Amino acid sequence: MFKSVLRVPVISSARPAIQKRAALFPTSVRLNSNKSINNDDEPIDLAKEVEKIESQQPVEIETPKQATKPEDPDELAQQWLSAIKDIRKQITTEGVSPVEKESKSKWFEKFGFEPTPEQIAKMESLEERPIPLKHDPVVEHFTNMIMKDGKKARAQRVMNNALYIVKLQLRKDPVEVLKEILDKMSPLMAIRTQKSRAAKSVVMPVPLTERQRHRTTFLWILEGAEKRRSPDFEVRLGEELIAAYEGKSSGYDKRLQIHKTAMLQRAYVKLR
Repeated sequence: MFKSVLRVPVISSARPAIQKRAALFPTSVRLNSNKSINNDDEPIDLAKEVEKIESQQPVEIETPKQATKPEDPDELAQQWLSAIKDIRKQITTEGVSPVEKESKSKWFEKFGFEPTPEQIAKMESLEERPIPLKHDPVVEHFTNMIMKDGKKARAQRVMNNALYIVKLQLRKDPVEVLKEILDKMSPLMAIRTQKSRAAKSVVMPVPLTERQRHRTTFLWILEGAEKRRSPDFEVRLGEELIAAYEGKSSGYDKRLQIHKTAMLQRAYVKLR
């Protein structure tokens, strides 16, 4: 029933292939081709090699942290303070320009640029002129008073359009026009009511700071702009600014009334 099966050993041919690969990729690699590897060479004395290494001076490598880390923080702070004092003395005595002439010549030589006499004259005329601020504080104050519900972008747009209307109508710098209005219309005093010891209310004039004066004037300008008939607020504001510049605004009457009351009640002025 069962047939006998003869198992014949199979001789694989993988061993010669492995030997060929070993021949192609030798395990020993010669690092120095000038010296031949022989078993007859003298052995290396390790003790002498160690002595050579120990006799050499150690090289100290400073890491960036060690180089930048100060030894004494108090000394470093003192150096900074002394440097700041020297710079302040130089500014107060000699004055410092943003770009000195030597540095300008270096930049010109570096980029190979030779300015014309007209450009040099213009550059020298602009050196003494101060750099203007990015935002004028007076315009910024007025913009913040126009702003409602935190919508500053809208207030800036209204302010820009109103100043543009002033520019078109008067043909002058609108910021300078606004500052001139503040000088003319701003009140010097404010009237406040205070109770005295005899239970009597006393009208007392109180001097105002510059910012308080500007705030009062801006409120009067906004009140006058609200009474105008134009549907756009920026147009009403521009017309009110033009009227204030020409002396036709109702804010001048309010200022005059405050000053008259302050003169009548000048006996109650408190000097500090």
